[in-house]
Amino acid sequence: MANTVALPDMNQSTSAQGVNPSWVCPEFKVSGVFSSNMVLQRDEPILIWGFSNAPGTKVTGEFMGESAEGIVGDDNKWTLTFSQHAYEKIGQTMKIADERGKYAEFTDILIGDVWFVGGQSNAELTLAPCAPFTPEIEFDENDNFRLFTQTQAYPYMHPEKCEFPYPDVINPEWMWKKPDESASKAFSAMGWYFAKELIRNIDIPIGMIMTAAGGACMRELLPVELAHVCGYTSGNLVREGGYFNSLIHPFIPLPFKAMLFFQGESEGGWREYAERYDKELKLLVEDERARFHRNFPFYNVQLSDYGDNTFGFFKWLDIARVKQVDAKNIIENYSLTVDMDLGAPEGYEDWAHSPLKKPLALRLANLALSKEYGVGNETDALSSMPVKAEKHGNNIEITFTPEEKSLIVRGKTYAESINRPLPGFSVGAYDTRVPAPAAITGKNKVTVIIPEGADDTMVNYAYSIRVTRETANLENENGLPCPSFSISVQK
Repeated sequence: MANTVALPDMNQSTSAQGVNPSWVCPEFKVSGVFSSNMVLQRDEPILIWGFSNAPGTKVTGEFMGESAEGIVGDDNKWTLTFSQHAYEKIGQTMKIADERGKYAEFTDILIGDVWFVGGQSNAELTLAPCAPFTPEIEFDENDNFRLFTQTQAYPYMHPEKCEFPYPDVINPEWMWKKPDESASKAFSAMGWYFAKELIRNIDIPIGMIMTAAGGACMRELLPVELAHVCGYTSGNLVREGGYFNSLIHPFIPLPFKAMLFFQGESEGGWREYAERYDKELKLLVEDERARFHRNFPFYNVQLSDYGDNTFGFFKWLDIARVKQVDAKNIIENYSLTVDMDLGAPEGYEDWAHSPLKKPLALRLANLALSKEYGVGNETDALSSMPVKAEKHGNNIEITFTPEEKSLIVRGKTYAESINRPLPGFSVGAYDTRVPAPAAITGKNKVTVIIPEGADDTMVNYAYSIRVTRETANLENENGLPCPSFSISVQK
C-alpha cells in the first residue's frame, strides 16, 4: 500500500456515494445533532443545520440575543450561523422556525468544549460494568458536562443506514442528555471518567459525543472511497465505510475540540492489516480533519494486554501496538497514551474489555488538561517515548523523551533502577527477534546488549502478543509505563 493517497474533495457534505436512499427528507427538521441539553463549541462560529422539503424557503433562528437566517437549498438542507461565544455555564435557549410556521425550540444549551470518543469496543464500553470498580464516583445531573450516546448495535441492526452517508443522526431517540446515573452508565466509560476529571479541574462545560462502535475495523470507520483506495471491498460487521456513514457523517461539519480514540484490536487479527495500521490511521485522521475543517488534536490509546486469549483472537496485536507508536512520526498533533498495564484483572470474565477505564481516562485527562487547558505540566503527563537508538560496539543505546524525566524499573527509585536487568527487550526485525539483556544506564537512557549473531538493525521493547507487568516494567518517575515499540538502529 502506498504511504500517501489523494483525499477526496471535502467541500461536499456527502461523500462520492451520494445521499443515503433510505433517508426521506422531512417536511422540516433540525438535525438530530442538536437538542436541548447540548454543548456547543466555544470560540467558534455556531453552525446549526437541518432539513426541509421546501427548497427556496427561509429559515430563521434566535440565540443569545442574535438572529440568523438561511435559505433551504436544492439539496433540502439549510444552515444558520451564529456568532462565536466564550464558554457559558448558564443554560441558554435557541428558537428556530421556517416561513411556513414550522418551529423548534431547544433549552438548557451550554457553550464549552466538545470532545468526540471514537474507535471500537473498548472506547464504546459503557460505564455500567466499570462503575463497580470505582465505587467512589458520584452521579450528578448538574455536573458541568453533557453526553450524546450512539451505539454499535443500532447500525448493525439497521444496515440500510450504513449503505450510504446518512444525512442525519440515524436513531431519532439519540440526543444530548445530562449526566444522571442512567445516561452516565449508558455512555463510554473512558469518555465519562475523562469528562468527570476535566470538570474537576476546569470551569468550562464539556460535551462528549460517542462515535465508537464495538468490533469496528479501520475499513468500516474510513469513508467508502478511502476504504476502496486501501483495497477493501467489504467490512466485518457492516459494509466497508459503514460506521463512517452511520455514526460519523451525520456530525459533519460540527465544530469540536478534540478526539479520544481507542481502536486496533480488529487489525490485530490479520498481519497485513496490522502492518499498515499507522498508514491507515493517518488516512482516517487526515480525512476527518479535512471534512470537519479543523486540525483537531488526536488522543490515541495504545492497546491493552488481553491475556492468553490474545493468541487465538488478536495474534498480530503486537504489530498493531508498535504501529500506534510509529504513527507519532506521520500524524501531526497526535498523542499516545499507554494502556498495556491496564488490561482486565486476572479472573475477570470479559478478558477483551478491561473495566479499568478510570486510570486510563485519568492519564488521558491529565495529558489533555496540560496540552489544551494549561493545567499541570505536560511532561508530567507523558510516557517516556524512544526517540533514537544508536549502536556503540556491541551495545545499542536508546534515548527517551522527555529527557527531564528519569526512567525507572516499576516500583523502584531511579538509584535502585540503574543497571538493574530489564525484561522485554529484543534485537532484530519482527521475524528475526532475539531476546536481549538490557538495563537503565542513564536518566533517559537504556542500553541493550546485542546477542552474538543477532540482526542489529532494529531494537524492540515489549514487542510481543502478551505484555504483562512482569515482562514489561519500564516506566518513568511519574509512574507512566513506556510503550511497546520497535525502532531502527543508527550505526
